Amino acid sequence: MSRGGADPARAARTPPYTSYRTFKTFIEDLRVNGIPSRIDRSVLTHFSGVVGAQLTHALRFLDLIDDDARPTGPLRDLVKAQESGRWTEALRERLRATYAPIFAIDLESATPSHFNEAFRKAFPAADAVVQKCVTFFLYAAIDAGVPISGRVMKGRKPRSPTPRRKRPAAPSPAWEPEAAPPLLQAEGSRSGDRKPSEILLMHLEPNDMDDEQQAAVWTLLKYFKAKGL
Repeated sequence: MSRGGADPARAARTPPYTSYRTFKTFIEDLRVNGIPSRIDRSVLTHFSGVVGAQLTHALRFLDLIDDDARPTGPLRDLVKAQESGRWTEALRERLRATYAPIFAIDLESATPSHFNEAFRKAFPAADAVVQKCVTFFLYAAIDAGVPISGRVMKGRKPRSPTPRRKRPAAPSPAWEPEAAPPLLQAEGSRSGDRKPSEILLMHLEPNDMDDEQQAAVWTLLKYFKAKGL
């Protein structure tokens, strides 16, 4: 049975802290392959155990599955909305129902401190978790056409929440932030006359990187720029 927006325990629950892109990718999968009788591990085979658990948590918070992991009416409505082109309206309705305390403030004119205070008061959690929860909410709100104060968004760089289509090109080589990317370790690894910084940018997927990894990459790019590479 779905928990309604009036559930008094909702304020003590932690909102979704998975990637919003992951969430939308899953909804797209349901649209293509159909909604199963239960959203269990056998349905989440495309996700790692950790990501699958985070996604399940997000679905439960948004009242898209019940306590037995069975799809709810709102989940079916959301999937149908994606098929019919009503995604924006349906998602906005779901957010308003599950993030009611946040919509109680004027998001279009809220200051960063006002927004953060309201979010932390409604959904208390560790700082690192709250930041991920806020990121999910803001991406979802933007996708749902919810007006968000420019002050709240200042310094943030929301990327398109639309799931990327898999390209036939080979995946980017794995590398640790402490080491130079393999493509840049030798002169012979350059492609034509491209600079190392250009090659690096060709293989980056910022949406798949956490804040620490992005910071490491931008530091490396600044170094290349200073060296004229």
